[in-house]
Amino acid sequence: MERVVRTFLRNDEWKYLLVRHKWKNYWSLPGGHIDEWESIYKAIKRECMEELQLKIKIIWNKIGLDVEHIKEKALPICIYKLKYNQFNWKQAKKLEYIFLSEIVSGDIIVQVSEIDEYKFFTIDEIIALENTHNQVKEIAKTLK
Repeated sequence: MERVVRTFLRNDEWKYLLVRHKWKNYWSLPGGHIDEWESIYKAIKRECMEELQLKIKIIWNKIGLDVEHIKEKALPICIYKLKYNQFNWKQAKKLEYIFLSEIVSGDIIVQVSEIDEYKFFTIDEIIALENTHNQVKEIAKTLK
């Protein structure tokens, strides 16, 4: 099963970055594939740096441990499985981890081999988009 990380990436104006990849005609969350043996945390930070030249900080709730010497990490805001047909009609499966994060530093420089366009949206604008995935809209509603 393919594993993927994505993030609702927030700027200091509380708008969220969506991207349009070269081979797709819809807006999606920044992110990408998790390399073998890579943690979900390293993967989302790597993807944002590779595709956008942005350093990010993962935010949101933590597990709630209060144990000495245990460093907590923010949990994904959503994890789900997808089943879909690929272009060759083979069935594919994905496991997606969705984070909430904010930009720490960097100016956006897109990886032109993958991304055609990027834009910041308010939560209401994301919910109203016609050309994005339903799960993106549903997760956006929970962030409102």
